[in-house]
Amino acid sequence: MIHWLVQTLRDHPEIAVFLTLAIGFFIGKIKVGKFTLGSVTGVLLAGVLVGQLHITISPNVKAIFFLMFLFAVGYSVGPQFFRGLKSGGLAQVLFAVIVCVTCLLTAYVAARTCGLDVGFGAGLLSGACTISAVLGVATDSINQLANVAADQKKLFLDHMPVAYAVTYLFGTAGSAWFLSSIGPKLLRVNLAEECKKLEAQMGATEAEPGVVSAYHKFVVRAYRVSADSFCANKTVDETEQHCLPLRVCIERIRQGKKIIEPAIDQVIHAGDVVALAARRDVELREGPTFGIEVDDPTLLDFPAELLDVVITRRKIDGMTLQELTKTDTGRNARGIFV
Repeated sequence: MIHWLVQTLRDHPEIAVFLTLAIGFFIGKIKVGKFTLGSVTGVLLAGVLVGQLHITISPNVKAIFFLMFLFAVGYSVGPQFFRGLKSGGLAQVLFAVIVCVTCLLTAYVAARTCGLDVGFGAGLLSGACTISAVLGVATDSINQLANVAADQKKLFLDHMPVAYAVTYLFGTAGSAWFLSSIGPKLLRVNLAEECKKLEAQMGATEAEPGVVSAYHKFVVRAYRVSADSFCANKTVDETEQHCLPLRVCIERIRQGKKIIEPAIDQVIHAGDVVALAARRDVELREGPTFGIEVDDPTLLDFPAELLDVVITRRKIDGMTLQELTKTDTGRNARGIFV
């Protein structure tokens, strides 16, 4: 049975790849206290285990998947990287140089001390420092070695992912433990207090997970439109424009028993109940001009989302919120508050 399974995986390496992913994600979700390996480390360890079956993977497949991984990492951290260079470029470049030199020298000394070959040394550097790009650079460098036999090159290349997978565990979990426990003690820093100061600087106010402020800056309230209200017999767009520069948005309207999601040309009649979204202070000032506030749970029961948005368009980067509201994008952003 075992022989048949091993032979099947060797004949169909694509099955081995997806089996490794399944096992890795399962391992990554296992919790020991508060500690979890995570999906990346779990897949790496699963790859080491499945790799003991001597399954041959096409070099082209290895290269394609590795490039996809690097692309995903670069795509996710690229914007933050270049934004960071703007704010403190010189200091970050200097820090990067120090880290690169220190990591390279440490891995070199460790490899020479332990008698590791080139493949194990490259994997050690890549995994312990969690620098996956080292694998690609080392692969190209090993393939270009002129005085090394092809079999020896293959052995070096096979050693790299093994060392990478084994050392990646400490590179992630070990470094996190060192930075949170040992590092602050060496620097004589109260990490909890420093984190609170940084949170205050960044505008964070949550005291602990699950504890939030009961105050909401933006609210939605329901008003029954009176006959003498300024918005009676006006369209939604005319009503919202009347309130400028204060931003208000009519999210929903109840007409009799019917609740509608209004278009901007929808006419508001006396007796309608409107769900008005705005800042709390705006509601207090402008709400009575619409009519009497009423309790209408059904009208106010609609989904709302709280999202973190990353600015990627250059034409918007650097704009103030007031400038943004005057653009076509801002004018079309009904019901969106920042």
